Amino acid sequence: MTGRRYAKFPDGARRSGLVLLLVGAAVVGAGRPAVAAGPDLSKLVVVIYPGESDTAPGIIQLNEALRSTFAGQAAGYIEVRNEYANTDRLHDAKFMEAQVALLKQKYSGRKVDLVIAGLSSGLDFTLRYRDELFPGVPVIFVAVDQREVLARRLPPDVIGTPIRMDLAPTLDLALQFHPDTRQVFVVAGNSTFDQQWVEEAQRTFHPYENRVHFVYLTGLPMDELLSRVGNLPEHSVVYFLHMHRDGTGRPTFSAEVLDQLAARANAPIYGHVNTYVGRGLVGGRVFSFQAEGTNAARLAQRVLAGEEPSAMSIPATSDTVCMFDWRQLQKWGIEERALPPGSVVQFKEATFWDSYRRPVIGIITICAIQTLLIVGLLLHRAKRRRAEAAERESEARFRLMADAAPVLMWVAGLDKGGTYFNRSWREFTGRSLEHELGDGWAAGIHPDDRARCLDVYATCFDAREPLEMVYRLRRHDGEYRWVLDQGVPRFTSGGQFVGYVGASLDITDRRRTEDELRASQRDLRALAGRLIEAQEAERRRIARELHDDLSQGLALLAVELDIVARRPPAMTAEVVGYLRAFSARVRELAADVHDLSHQLHPSKVEHLGLLTSVQGLCQELGQHRGLTVAFAHRDVPEAIPLAIALCLYRILQEALNNVIKHGHTDQARVELVGTPRGLRLQVTDDGAGFDLGAKADGGLGLVSMRERLALVGGRLVVDSRPGSGTRINVCVPLEEAGPVQGAPAADPCEDELVASGSHAEESP
Repeated sequence: MTGRRYAKFPDGARRSGLVLLLVGAAVVGAGRPAVAAGPDLSKLVVVIYPGESDTAPGIIQLNEALRSTFAGQAAGYIEVRNEYANTDRLHDAKFMEAQVALLKQKYSGRKVDLVIAGLSSGLDFTLRYRDELFPGVPVIFVAVDQREVLARRLPPDVIGTPIRMDLAPTLDLALQFHPDTRQVFVVAGNSTFDQQWVEEAQRTFHPYENRVHFVYLTGLPMDELLSRVGNLPEHSVVYFLHMHRDGTGRPTFSAEVLDQLAARANAPIYGHVNTYVGRGLVGGRVFSFQAEGTNAARLAQRVLAGEEPSAMSIPATSDTVCMFDWRQLQKWGIEERALPPGSVVQFKEATFWDSYRRPVIGIITICAIQTLLIVGLLLHRAKRRRAEAAERESEARFRLMADAAPVLMWVAGLDKGGTYFNRSWREFTGRSLEHELGDGWAAGIHPDDRARCLDVYATCFDAREPLEMVYRLRRHDGEYRWVLDQGVPRFTSGGQFVGYVGASLDITDRRRTEDELRASQRDLRALAGRLIEAQEAERRRIARELHDDLSQGLALLAVELDIVARRPPAMTAEVVGYLRAFSARVRELAADVHDLSHQLHPSKVEHLGLLTSVQGLCQELGQHRGLTVAFAHRDVPEAIPLAIALCLYRILQEALNNVIKHGHTDQARVELVGTPRGLRLQVTDDGAGFDLGAKADGGLGLVSMRERLALVGGRLVVDSRPGSGTRINVCVPLEEAGPVQGAPAADPCEDELVASGSHAEESP
């Protein structure tokens, strides 16, 4: 039961039997090291392990972890003494009294600073005899399961980090690796500790009983147990718990039992203790005795440094890890990639590749690099020769095809100078190839176009972008002809830029045709404008005659008929009634003539302005035609040219009449807005709408609107869909913007139409 251990010395030989313990106690005094005079900074730690041997693998790992952690501290000296208490004979009162007496005599007169109790039986022994052996000394337990800690009422100065021996994760791994498992054989011993864990296993494995059948091989003699595990049925796995005593009561070591089981078992064995890995266990989620020893030593250092155990912060449980034996994985055909992430694989046999991987890789790499360099150089030389031959052949074919082409073709090199001009080019210019090479071709460009042309050429060349130029090129007869010149960059198959290739097309006749067409369009537009002006003038004349002559005459006739009706010269009542009816019809006719006069020529646009006229038109349509028009305006300038005002008024007239005739709605919205560059008119209704695609011409009304707007430089956009109403957007500039030299004329209405959200059919 006794064994003297120091932090920096290995364990001694095995102790067994009470007699040997008494002999060891007799020589304790002679074995203590000499201590120099002065203050004693050393600490004495007594570690109590259950059993009579220090050769159990778990005890060895705990002991090594404790001592190595103590030895690594910077200051002070910790003397560690291991004591092995036989806890299996608790019922033997005389034997237990002898053990306690021996320990009491051994540490009589010594100040014990800390007690470390290993395993649950060691903790029970310490708690039972603590007041008699080590009164008031703090206790740290190690390698005790969390359930066993919770089952005991520990004093405040008894602390430690419990382990969580959760059996379910290991069983889950076994069933994952062997999905066809039908039976699980649980192996355990006959000691009290063994039976406690059998009960825990039965509780833990109960939810799995609907998936697999559990057979508990517990409390069997060793021979019978080995015979059973050697003849297990197919689709079975073994779960090994512990075996501290077999069925005959003979003490055993779990690790040694596992060695024998693994040699006989015909099924894979799983467990939850790290010391079992390497003794025939496939693996599982295990706790580590070594980690537990390290954790206990760190807590001990804090207590020895003066911290109160009851006030210390301690983790709830220790961490577990998935650990496996590589040899067993190979035996049972389990691939490493099937293991959970972060798993520890032990006893992996080093192959030739594992042992000599680096030098082999180095030699292979050097040889491969040299071989690749040689092969690469040979291939590069052959490829370059083939590429040069192919390039020469391709260039010859290109020149042959280019000479046969009816267009003017050219090729430029990296220096931007021409390297080839085909036969059509040379025949067009009447110059030889030598005169055209380099920059010689630019001599044929018209002097007014040369600078612009060369600038576009150089810019596109530097950017490696396709180029397009229109310029005049001198023909062999001295006439300058318009040509469209287009070029694209040339690249080799490897992506290397080598120059440009281009083609030029004589477009002189096309330009003349386009100029003539534009002139015809201008003449037609001017003619349409004159027709509209003539129409307006004729309307003005007819309206004036209707208003000044016919309308006034009808009004006078109505007045006279009223006079006759009021003072009839001996007329009957029936004649008077007829006269009055005639007078009413004449008034209606006069009103219609008056309205027609205003429609033919709205004179109030000239006298009252566009804004007032538009307001009046909206009110008149509401009073006489039943159309409710919501009119809004803002920023409308006071001074608007009459032509623009009349144009917008006519367009509004036409748009609102279309709403009345075709929209089938009695609601419309009109908005007149002054913008920084002109006026914008918008007419919107929620009526029937129409299909713009089906009415490509837009109808005569839209044609009239476009023609009117063309005279004042305005734009028209119509947005309409069947069942979704119609929106007409009109923009008219108030100031003309002169065209920029070499660029198309700016459109002052473009931004306004985009800002208004118009995107349907557009009229220039």
